[in-house]
Amino acid sequence: MKQQAAVLVVNKSSRRSQRLLDDIAAACQKYSIELRATFTVSKSGDSLEQAMKKALAANETLILIGGGDGTISNAVDYVAYTNKEIGIIPLGTTNNFARSIGMPESIDDCVKRIAHSKAREVDLGKIDNEYFANAATIGVSANIASNVTNRQKKYFGRLAYGLVGMIELVKHKPFYVRISDVDADMEISMETHQLVIANGRYHAGKAIATDAALTSRELVLFALGGRSKLGLVFRMIDFYSGRRKSIRHHSYVLGRNIRIHTTPQQKVELDGELAFTTPVKLSVAAKSIKVRY
Repeated sequence: MKQQAAVLVVNKSSRRSQRLLDDIAAACQKYSIELRATFTVSKSGDSLEQAMKKALAANETLILIGGGDGTISNAVDYVAYTNKEIGIIPLGTTNNFARSIGMPESIDDCVKRIAHSKAREVDLGKIDNEYFANAATIGVSANIASNVTNRQKKYFGRLAYGLVGMIELVKHKPFYVRISDVDADMEISMETHQLVIANGRYHAGKAIATDAALTSRELVLFALGGRSKLGLVFRMIDFYSGRRKSIRHHSYVLGRNIRIHTTPQQKVELDGELAFTTPVKLSVAAKSIKVRY
């Protein structure tokens, strides 16, 4: 196999990355990817911004990114609409974006896939002036994201979100939301505890719909239940265990240039990280990044 050059950016605070860093290097050597440099992100070291800027300055076309959805969602800001290609090594808790592009869980298999594949252009979501890879959520999940700790995620994995979620659900109050699409002359109002705006195919480790895609040039919006907490619980059970529907089902809203207003004001979570408060503008950044998968 022809030797390829790359740089690696790894979030060492992700759930598994600390002990698997050597495995990434070994897999790269096995599949003829020469790591010219490795930049790590940690609380005591470089920030992701610093690491990505160093990776870009290294002037290699291929950038490997090891981390969870939050890491990936922040990293894409630096490679959108550039000539850089990225390879995703999922090291987080749910790895929704990696699932959306069909990346295997094994580091060895991931690196093999990256080494043997060509880059494909996929969409990103955009909220105000910031890109996101997978999904923005408004409501109870944003409260969960603000209260679940890295320590809890490290020891309990996905279960950490469920444990914190039960506490937050008891306290949470429904909110009114108005969704409009300026391109489609559409406006919808509802009351809910949870609204999801997805670019990717997966949310919370589960497929969103049978035909959701990262190349659709559309955002998929859906609420989990109405004002009733019991309705939210039943809708979540259906989401996690029910049959998948088409994105053309009436429970989904499709849009490209979305405006969202809520009463009262709500926190907005981007792939597990709190980033904004409502009102917000969301759009599709079509074919904005090149990903090997």
